[in-house]
Formats: sequence, C-alpha cells, structure tokens
Amino acid sequence: MEALLVEGSLPANLRGRFLQSIPHPAHGADPVSITGVRLSDGTAAWHRARTDHSLLGTVPSLAPAVRDGLRIARPVLDPRTGEWHTIATRPGSPLAEHVTMSASGAVRRGRCFVLSGPTRIDTVALTPDHVVVFDVSVVHDRAAELVGLRTPFSWRSAKQARIGLLPRRSRGNPLWFPVSPCFVPDAVNAFENSQEVVVDALRQTSPDGPRELTRWTLDLGTGEADEEFLTYAESAIARAEGHGRRHHEIYGTVGTTVFRYGDGAYSFGAGHRLGQPALAGEWLVIPVRHGASSDLAVFDAADLAAGPHSVVRLPVTVPVATRTTWQPLTHPVR
Repeated sequence: MEALLVEGSLPANLRGRFLQSIPHPAHGADPVSITGVRLSDGTAAWHRARTDHSLLGTVPSLAPAVRDGLRIARPVLDPRTGEWHTIATRPGSPLAEHVTMSASGAVRRGRCFVLSGPTRIDTVALTPDHVVVFDVSVVHDRAAELVGLRTPFSWRSAKQARIGLLPRRSRGNPLWFPVSPCFVPDAVNAFENSQEVVVDALRQTSPDGPRELTRWTLDLGTGEADEEFLTYAESAIARAEGHGRRHHEIYGTVGTTVFRYGDGAYSFGAGHRLGQPALAGEWLVIPVRHGASSDLAVFDAADLAAGPHSVVRLPVTVPVATRTTWQPLTHPVR
C-alpha cells in the first residue's frame, strides 16, 4: 500500500479504514469503485477494495444502487444479529421486497409488499421492531427510460408521499403514515420511543430544492406523523450504538461547513467541496476536495470549531463521495 503524506499528527487510537463509493472511472455511475485510506499507528496508506459482483459487494454499506436490474436501497446493519437489511425494487413495478442478508451477502429472507407506485427508494432505516420504508414522490418514468436518460425518474408532486413501518416480527403489511411530498435520499437513523417511532432523514421537498434534515415522529396509536425541520444539510450521520438505537448527536455538512447539530461547526472556506463524514470513535473523518486536490480531514468530534486535527493528502483527485463508511481494524497491521 502506498504511504500518504500527513499534515499534523494522526491520533494513535485511530485505527481503521475510511472507505468511499465513487463512480467507476471507466463505467460512470455503475458499477462503483470503492477506494479509501487505511489509518493505523499514526500513518496513512492508500486502500482500494477488490471488485465483488455479489449483491452487497465487498462493503455492504456501500453496495451499488443498481445490481442486475434491481434498485437496492443502501443496506443497514442490525448490530444484534449481524444481518444486513435493504429494500429492492424493479424499475416500473410497484412491488418492493425487504431482503435480509448475511454478512457475506447471502440472501436469508425475502418478503414482498406493495408500494403506491413505481417509487424510487434510495435508503432504508431499521428499529428493533420495524423496517422503515420511504414511499416518496419520485417514481420511475418509462418515457425517460425510452429516450435513454441516465436517471429515468421524475417528480410527481400529486403523489402522496408516505413513510411505512414494516413489522419485523410478523408477516403483516406496512403501517403507512402520510407525509408532505418529498424525496428521501438518505436516512440518518430511527428509533422507538414507547408508542412512537422517531425517524431522522434528509429530504427534498422539490426536484431542485436543498436537502433538509427532517425529523418525523410516527404515532403508532393515531397513525399520524409529526414533521419537524431541523436544519439544512447535504449529508448527515448519527452517533448511535447501531441502527435503531436512540442517538443524541448528528453530524453533517452544508456548503463548505461541517457541523454537529446544535453545537459546533467549522468552515473550510470558499472553493471547497465536502463529502459525507464518518464517525471513528471520538474522531470525525471527512473527505474534502479543493480544485484538483483531494484530502481526508480528521476532527476531534467533540470540538469541530478547533479545525482539523490532521489532514491526509490523497495522491489523486477523487470525486466527492456521498456514500462513505468507517471500518475499524480488529487485527494488527502487518
């Protein structure tokens, strides 16, 4: 692995791989290429994952959005079982399938249910009792597909958007909660609170509108959804003990600024573009691009305003990634 230049000193307890999913340089958006940086013992090295054509690929949380004609929502891990969960749809069909897979990508269970139309589903959330499904206002457009558009989907403002809670402990249908017209590109987290399910996610309320960090509180008793705008954010992640657990901190980016919701922020300044951050214990790792330069900035997650603790200089220009993850190293590096 190629050693990388580091400005400042990398934390000694930062040991793992920061990985990101970017468009394949030879094929465009699909398939994707997974690249990243391995950090260990105060050093940084370039890392490139091997190609894997299974459903989940080599890194499940960065699985390609399209595989064998199916659209795959970004998988989420159940930390209690070690299984991955996703929603698979086929363009043009109102049928969706909740797919449960092992860590190696082997399909263990599949369960079909019906959407309100051929909805585009990019993300999914998980609680101990429910799979959270986003049946939104963006649908497959057959005409756009016939003329060869790269993303054959269109916005239907008249289509009722809704959030569904698919029970995990029974074979019942989703319980649907109507919400304002929107598209949900990324779920942040969801958790259960007595007779309520709280869902934090990024949404867009118009085709070209900004992304909004939004909180929906779904009342299981009344079937109603309370909707709360939190802040504008282009990406966001939560600190929680696994998906489906209550979280108390949300980190995100907007413009050239990385922030902790409600407490602390740092701006890189004009001309910078930020990718999705990843939490690595007490540290926040974020990809940054400025012109032809690509970096990886490491922050103390408790003090973003202090600026980067250290910066890793990448050897090539890397597109800003909207799908990233952190993999801790469990064995010594040799």
